Amino acid sequence: MSNNTGDGKADIAFWRPSNGNWFVLRSEDFSFFGFPFGANGDIPAPGDYDGDGKFDATVFRPSTGTWFIQRSTSGTEIVNFGSAGDKPVPAAFVR
Repeated sequence: MSNNTGDGKADIAFWRPSNGNWFVLRSEDFSFFGFPFGANGDIPAPGDYDGDGKFDATVFRPSTGTWFIQRSTSGTEIVNFGSAGDKPVPAAFVR
């Protein structure tokens, strides 16, 4: 997972598909936190989608081709991009 707290270091994290919960281990002090975002069947695709240097919890729903992005700066964004059965490619940059 990308940097969560803006300290320039990657944070260890996992997403539990059975209940849609994220768990993040902060690199600066090894404390952790969790939060719900996503549903069973989604695919996690975290990244810095709002450009603030912090990860944004993101899931892609392959059944509908819909992205759900919990931006750290301005709330949830829902984007329809893809077709049923597609898979996200996190951290890909296409110019």
